[in-house]
Amino acid sequence: MLDILFAGDIVDEVRFSGDFNTREWVLRNEIDLQEGSVFDPEKWELDRKRLATLSIFSEVKSDTQHTGNGIIIEYELDEVWTIIPLLNIGGEIDNLDIDVGILDKDFLGMYIEPGFMYSYFEDRNSYSLWLNMPRLLSRNYSVNLSFKDSHSREPADGLGEVYLFDYDRKSTVVNTGIQRRFSENLVVGVGFQYSHATYNLMPDTLTPIKLQRYREQTRLKPSAAVVIGRVYYDNFFFDGQDVVICAELMSYDRHDYQPKYFNAYIKARSFININDRFNFCNRLFFGTSKTDEVLPLYAISGYSNIRGEYDRISRGSKLYYSNNEVRLRAIQNSWLHSQLAAFVDFGFAWEEKRAFFDIFEDSYLTYGIGGRLGLVRFYNAIGRADIAFNTRNGEITYYISAGQYF
Repeated sequence: MLDILFAGDIVDEVRFSGDFNTREWVLRNEIDLQEGSVFDPEKWELDRKRLATLSIFSEVKSDTQHTGNGIIIEYELDEVWTIIPLLNIGGEIDNLDIDVGILDKDFLGMYIEPGFMYSYFEDRNSYSLWLNMPRLLSRNYSVNLSFKDSHSREPADGLGEVYLFDYDRKSTVVNTGIQRRFSENLVVGVGFQYSHATYNLMPDTLTPIKLQRYREQTRLKPSAAVVIGRVYYDNFFFDGQDVVICAELMSYDRHDYQPKYFNAYIKARSFININDRFNFCNRLFFGTSKTDEVLPLYAISGYSNIRGEYDRISRGSKLYYSNNEVRLRAIQNSWLHSQLAAFVDFGFAWEEKRAFFDIFEDSYLTYGIGGRLGLVRFYNAIGRADIAFNTRNGEITYYISAGQYF
């Protein structure tokens, strides 16, 4: 009530107190109400949310007091351990795929995020390195760099005919990008990717006529994206909506760098807090492409979009999927947060023209339950366990992972 009475007064001082290593200029970049600003309770709460969304504090408290010179705003911060282990384990019990890595959310107190991930996927080793700098230039600019060297087995699928062959794929990918926030609900970004990949068909006998035995491919891909809306989150629950619209041009091979091909997609997320205990979460994706890739760009995969399905069970130049979860706060105290969850996933990948209702009729559908556990002192270090039931074959798949599915 006092904050409403203070509306219209001048902010005399902004203070940061508590236990934290983050540099003050990073914190000040997140807030609009600075010394000399006109105090507004709504802007004050939005500033607190932005600080919380940095993901490096267990809690962000804020208070005000009135002096003869104006309003003093104080933020009490409790920074958590920002070096976070990464872990994903999925698949069947006798054939597990593993990702393990580490990242630092607040390197040198400058909110710089270096990270490393090692993957053991289908008996092959891969690794990724990345460096995200979300506040290097200012609150409104984010810079990203990443490098990935991967080795995978890709099921060969030619024109809808599935063969008992695989591609042994080796690739190196370098990404860079920059994003600018124009307002609370609008971000625009541009990026560029260089990749080089080789494909070897296995086994090397009785090669199907429609499939290439070997191909070496270099790709250049400039891209642009727009994010509309914003998602905030506290220790465990998400709140808000956003939509990502992305378009990518593609050119291939050293002697023909012409942007003849494209990929475009829309991804929308919605998080609604029904009350203090229930969080209703949705993710919807649609993508379409025309490429010169050895294999179609999109795939249905239990690893990334439909829990409980085999990885890359279906491919196509077009893809849609929907993930839907209800998350329930369970045990919550000063050192841990826990959730119970129920989910339904469905989607489909296709190549040729299909009738709208045929796409949904042929969709893959899975459902299941799970639990999430997070330690307060390790902000955003959430352990997730899911059990997914496949409605097509009746199989059950188990997943253990770090972080929410989306």
